[in-house]
Amino acid sequence: MANFSNDVWMASTASGFYPHTIDQSLRFEDGDSAKLTRTPSSASNRATWTWSGWVKRGNLGTNQQLFCSTAGDYNLRIHTDNTIIFEGAFGTNTSAAVFRDVSAFYHIVAVHDTTEGTASNRFKLYVNGVQQTTSGAYPSGDGLINNTVEHGIGGQASANFFDGYMSEVNFIDGTALGPDSFGETKDGIWVPKNVSGLTYGTNGFHLDFADSSAIGNDVSGQNNDYTVSGGGSPTLVASDVTDDAPTNNHSTWNPLVSKLNIALSEGNTVVNLDDNATGEADMVSTMVCPLGVDIYGEFKATAFHGGAADSGINIGIIEQGFNRTEQTNTIRQISGGVFYAGNGYLYTDSVASGSAQATYTLNDIIGIKVDRTADEVKFYKNNVLQWTEDIDATKQYHFGVDSGYTNSTRAISYQGYFAASSWTYTPETNFLALCSASLPEPKIIDASEYFNTVIYTGDNSQDVTGVGFRPDLVWVKTRDHTYNHQLHDSVRGATAGALFSNTTTAETSFQFDSFDADGFTTDASNITGINATGDSQVAWNWLAGTSVSGATTGSGTAKTYTGSVNTEAGFSIIKYVGNGTSGHTIPHHLGKAPTFIIVKELDNASNWRVWGTGVSIAKALGLNTTNAEENSGNDNGNWNNTLPTDTVFSVGSFNSGNRNNADLIAYCFTDIDQYCKAGSYIGNSNADGTYVHLNFRPAWVMIKEAGASGFWMITDNKVYPNTDGNTRSLAANDTGTETTISNRGNEVDFLSNGFKIRASTGDMGASNTHIYLAFAEQPFKYANAR
Repeated sequence: MANFSNDVWMASTASGFYPHTIDQSLRFEDGDSAKLTRTPSSASNRATWTWSGWVKRGNLGTNQQLFCSTAGDYNLRIHTDNTIIFEGAFGTNTSAAVFRDVSAFYHIVAVHDTTEGTASNRFKLYVNGVQQTTSGAYPSGDGLINNTVEHGIGGQASANFFDGYMSEVNFIDGTALGPDSFGETKDGIWVPKNVSGLTYGTNGFHLDFADSSAIGNDVSGQNNDYTVSGGGSPTLVASDVTDDAPTNNHSTWNPLVSKLNIALSEGNTVVNLDDNATGEADMVSTMVCPLGVDIYGEFKATAFHGGAADSGINIGIIEQGFNRTEQTNTIRQISGGVFYAGNGYLYTDSVASGSAQATYTLNDIIGIKVDRTADEVKFYKNNVLQWTEDIDATKQYHFGVDSGYTNSTRAISYQGYFAASSWTYTPETNFLALCSASLPEPKIIDASEYFNTVIYTGDNSQDVTGVGFRPDLVWVKTRDHTYNHQLHDSVRGATAGALFSNTTTAETSFQFDSFDADGFTTDASNITGINATGDSQVAWNWLAGTSVSGATTGSGTAKTYTGSVNTEAGFSIIKYVGNGTSGHTIPHHLGKAPTFIIVKELDNASNWRVWGTGVSIAKALGLNTTNAEENSGNDNGNWNNTLPTDTVFSVGSFNSGNRNNADLIAYCFTDIDQYCKAGSYIGNSNADGTYVHLNFRPAWVMIKEAGASGFWMITDNKVYPNTDGNTRSLAANDTGTETTISNRGNEVDFLSNGFKIRASTGDMGASNTHIYLAFAEQPFKYANAR
C-alpha cells in the first residue's frame, strides 16, 4: 500500500497560487542554429526601451543571445561564464552574479534609458524582480535597438544561439519600466502579472508563443510579428512550443548530475550517450516522482550509434540521492529499485527479473508508470505492459538513464517526453506528468515565516529587527571579525547566556535581554561579537513556539524536560536533565523521527554532539571540531546505537549527552517536504561537483565532511554564493570571517531544486561522505531559478 506521509498531500494541478498563469514556452536548441527575427520598417525610440522575458536555461557555458540587433552589435546575452551581459559600441556591462540553474525559469528584465543623467542608471538589469549589481561601461545616446536593422531573439546572424526555453517575451518601445510591470511578489516568490494593460510603442511586441502555427505572432496589438529564421532542418517548429512554462515548470534531464559521455539537446529532453568515449554515464530528471502521486512518462530510443538495440542502456527510475561511487555493481549503483535494460531484461538490485521481456527498437515508446497507489513501477512497450516491480513506499525516485558499459559501440539517444501533451499514449486519469503542477502542495510556501536570515550592521544599540517573527533559536556570527558564534534560545531563556558552537564552553554570561515580535534585543554587556558599532553581523533565526514539558523515559531515572516545538516546520528545542544511563530516551515532540540532532551540555565544558542522516547511529560528530565521525568511548554509542523514533531520541551514558543530573539542550530537526531536509552526499573533488536534490530552493545549508576531518561550512541566501562572483561561507566550528573561511576553496551554487558543489578542493567537495542540513527559501513547486 502507498505510504502517504503526514507532510505530503495529494497533488493539485491547479492550486490557484498564481494570480496569472503562463501556459507555454518556446524551446530553442543551440545546435539547430534557429532564432526569431524582425526588421522594423521604421526607426523609433533608440534611447529608451525595456525587454522582459522568462528564461529557462539548457546548455551552460556558451554565449547565448536573448535579444539583439543587426549581427549582435547591440545585444543582451548570457556569457560563457554564465553572467548576463549587455554590450554595444559603448562597451560591455556585466552582471556580478552568475546564473547556472537549469531546473526552473528566471524572469529577466533589461532597461535601457540613456536620457538618464547618471551613467549607472542608463542600463539596469533585474532578475526575479531584484536589481542586479553590474559593472563596466554604460550606454549613451542612441543605440541600434529600434533602428531599421534586423533584430533577433535567441540568436544573432550566425552565432550565439540560445539553448533552453523562453516564455512571455515583451518589448516596450519608448518607456523604461521596472520589473513590477511584469511580475509581483507573492508569499516571497516572484510570479507573473497580466501585462494586457501595457503600452508597447511603435516597435514594441508581446510574444506569448500560444499559436504553434505562428510561433512569432505578436499579441500586443502592434502586429510586430517575428519570423523563424535560420536553422535549416531542424529549425523552430510547432513541437518546440511546449507546456514547460513559468507557472507549470516541467521536468527535464538534469545536466548538473551528468557524469561522463553524455550530451543533452532539445531543451534537455534528449540524452545522447557518446559512441566514441568509454566509461559509465548517468542522467536523472530535475524532479523526483513525489510520494502520494502517480506519475507517468514516456521515453523513445531515437538513435543507436554504431550498435544495435541491445546497447546496454538502462532507462527507468533512480532513487533520490543515489551515488555511483557508493556501490560496486553498475545496475545496483543507480537503480535504487528497478531499471529497464536495453537487452530487454528488467533489473532489481542488479538481478535480472524473470526471463527476457520483449526487446525494443528505434521509435518504440517505453512507458514508465510510478504507481504510488500500489507502490509499484510498471514498464510498457508501445502501451503493452511488460513487467511490474515493487518499489519502496518511503522513497522518492527520479526518472533516469544509465550506461555502465565501456564498449564504444554501446551508445544511444533517448528522447524523454515529460509533458502530457507530448505523450503518444494516454494513461489512466490518476497518472500525472512530472511537472510542478503535480508536486504536492507544500505546507510552507513563504519559508521566511519559519526560518529567516537577517544581515545587520552593529551600532552598539540593543534592538535587532527584521526577522519577521519572534525567534526561538537565534544563531549569531560576526561576518568580518574573528569572534565566537553565539546561540541563544527561548527555552533556556533570553538571559540564560550564549552557547558557542566553536568551543566546548559551558553556557556563558553573554545574554540577550529578550526575544521580540520581530527579532531580539541584545544586552548592553554583550555587544562585542554581536552588535558592536560597524561590525557586519548575520543572525540565523528559527521559529518553534509551542511549549512542551514532561518526564524523560527509557533506562535509568526519569528526569524533567521542557521545550518548544513547531511540528509544521519540523523543529524542536528540548532542555533535559541527564541521568547517566545508556538507553535514556528524550521526547522530541516532532511527530516523526528527527533526521538531524544537535546536543550540548550546559553545565560543563564538553564537546557538542551531532547526529544526522548519513552518520552511523553508533557515532557522532562534534559541532565544535573538525573531526570525522567518531565513537564516544565505552558508552554503548553516542545514541545508544538506537535510531530516533517518531517520539524519542536515545542517548548513551556519555557525559556530553547524558551526564547524570546535568542540564543539556537538544536542537532537533526532521524533514519537511519542500522546506527542510537533512541528508548526505559523496563529493568528487571536481569543480563539476556533486548535485544534491532538496526539492526546494535553499536559504541556508550547513555541510560537514563526515568521513574525514573538515569544517562545518555554512552558506545562506543573504550572503549567497555567486551574487557577486564569489562564494562566502562561515564555519560553525571556527571563529573565522567569511573571507578567511572562503579561502578554503568551498564553492556552492544554490538552485531552485537543491545545491551544486563547484569545488575541486575544500570541505564541501572532497571525495568523501558529507552530511548536510538545509532550509528552504522557496518550495520547488513554485521556485524561481536561482
